[in-house]
Amino acid sequence: MNDLLEKYWIGETTLLEEQQLRDYFSSEKVSTEHEVYRILFNTFELEQGLEEGDFDAFAKVKQKQSLDKQFQKRTWKALAIAAGFSLLLAVGAGYYQEQYKTKPDLGTYETPEEARAAALDMLELVSVKLNKGRSNMKPLQTLDNKTAAVFNIK
Repeated sequence: MNDLLEKYWIGETTLLEEQQLRDYFSSEKVSTEHEVYRILFNTFELEQGLEEGDFDAFAKVKQKQSLDKQFQKRTWKALAIAAGFSLLLAVGAGYYQEQYKTKPDLGTYETPEEARAAALDMLELVSVKLNKGRSNMKPLQTLDNKTAAVFNIK
């Protein structure tokens, strides 16, 4: 059998010898050293059993492309739904804001004298707050003077 296999691998077997090999590997009498070749010869038998057009070499590629198309369809549908919800939310928020918007009092005055008086009141309030803040800084100024005396900074 080894000689016959050797001729087969070289490509010098006749059709009758190849039939003998197929019969040998389809039988139960295959020796353990030839067991590795059994799958190969059984595959040949399976291929011969297929009718013309039954075998599709690109079946897995087509299946993957089909799955990719389904994924793309689902992705685009999900994006369309998300875009619709976000548009609906934006329009709703704009409508809500427009409905419940209160017009702020901008502090407008009828005459320039009223505006001047209001501005002076505000400036006086700011001045009081700044002077109060300056009085709170006196302890820090004392500390700064003592630190300067210790390190001879001045």
